[in-house]
Amino acid sequence: MLYEISNIKQNEGEPKRRWFVDEYFDLVVWSDEKDEMEAFQLCYDKTKNQHALTWSQDSGYIHNRVDDGEDKPGKPKGIPILVIDGNFDHDQVADRFRGESGNLEDKIARRVYERILAYPASDSKRDAELSAIKQVVLDYIEGWYVGNHRRVERSLHPELAKRGVSGDPKASESGLTQMSAMSLVKQTRCVARTPEGKREKEVTILDAFENASSVKLVASDWVDYIHMGRFGGRWMIVNVLREPKSSDH
Repeated sequence: MLYEISNIKQNEGEPKRRWFVDEYFDLVVWSDEKDEMEAFQLCYDKTKNQHALTWSQDSGYIHNRVDDGEDKPGKPKGIPILVIDGNFDHDQVADRFRGESGNLEDKIARRVYERILAYPASDSKRDAELSAIKQVVLDYIEGWYVGNHRRVERSLHPELAKRGVSGDPKASESGLTQMSAMSLVKQTRCVARTPEGKREKEVTILDAFENASSVKLVASDWVDYIHMGRFGGRWMIVNVLREPKSSDH
């Protein structure tokens, strides 16, 4: 039966987080200031074949398998990561969740149960991949807006190259500015929070093929053209070309 772990650490820049556990499930719920659920992550079958269902108001559903890093002969155990895993028996998971959620507040138990049942059975693997790509870009921009460097860092490949054209691109003296992943993460720690009303985050996936994708991000004062790669099932940002918006945008 699920029970709540009290006094968990809250992450700066994220909504209020609550954590519920038992032998089969881990449930993390994020809520707004009115205590309305904004997102949840439900990990299930923890000891045998762990998977995770994530839902948020912004990006919808993502279903993952948890790679514990132990299936690589000759190498030390890695850090567990989430790998896209497509469809699952959501009716069975929903029934078991309902049976083990008796200790939860009715509002949380009901909404999570309903969301599990509403998981789109026809959701293709490509749809899941596109949702995963979008979520990485949201981690990148939303983390920047609130100064959450951990969220930004997990969206970036360690060898990221972030560039921008400096000066007038038509003039001979224009150049190319460059920033590494480490510099971007450090800058995120120091950035002033962007007012909520200015946090524009329009994400357009331009193309995705196998392990590569191209994304356009329209942010508050600039546009990013982003290249992403998938490494061991995990999407990460590898290149960013940024262009500031002109005053007439």
